Amino acid sequence: MTLSETAPAAEQDPLLVERSGRVVTLTLRRPHRRNAMSTAMLEQLASKLSDLTGRQGTAPGALVLTGAGGTFSSGADTGEPDWHDLSRRAVRRAHFRTVFAALHEAPFPVIAAVEGYALGGGLELALACDLVVAGEGALFGLPELGVGAVPGGGAVHSLLRRAGRGVAARMLLIPGERLRADELARLGAVERTVPDGDALAEAQALAASVAAGDPALLAAGVRLLRDSGHLDRTAALGVENGYWWQAAAAANREPSPPSDHRS
Repeated sequence: MTLSETAPAAEQDPLLVERSGRVVTLTLRRPHRRNAMSTAMLEQLASKLSDLTGRQGTAPGALVLTGAGGTFSSGADTGEPDWHDLSRRAVRRAHFRTVFAALHEAPFPVIAAVEGYALGGGLELALACDLVVAGEGALFGLPELGVGAVPGGGAVHSLLRRAGRGVAARMLLIPGERLRADELARLGAVERTVPDGDALAEAQALAASVAAGDPALLAAGVRLLRDSGHLDRTAALGVENGYWWQAAAAANREPSPPSDHRS
């Protein structure tokens, strides 16, 4: 990969930022903790995502999220010294919410490249992406109920939408339940599986292909994808019509929409 944008490579830096063409790759980099998300990592991730999604004219065409050291993320770092301090947990929680909001609002597709473990907040981060590419042996789980917490980043909602109530119930309620990527692919929660070790290369190739599209159409497409899943058919068709007109206007292909926004 040719790198034109790289974050400081200091060993302690928990987030690596790389850019190749129109694809940006963000790598969680705390392999000694299975990329558990510390306060510092979350702060950097929230800041970088806000920066990328707020750019005008220089936003990436696609974003890849991955983890260093052969694993995606084991979730929040419960080993931090101040983990049980409620005020500090509130700070971490705010960063988490900023991250998920930025992913939802990103005007470009976001692809997770998952190897090893995606547990708890790590699973929530992967499922917040538009597409998940995973090594076939990667393991996914929600251990929160066993460690005195509940999921708070949308994983249950995403699993209900992607794979159904049974899968969500298994992962949430059964202690120690871990599902492999190939099983989640059959159930619809993972979009593509590859041999272990190939997830990042596959995700970056997919991102480069996606990023070659028209930015205005990509922005409309990802918004349509994220906003329509929970709606009934009539409401979803209304959302589709709105984004159709938005994309047409942005591409200067059609005049302004009729006042009632009907097709």
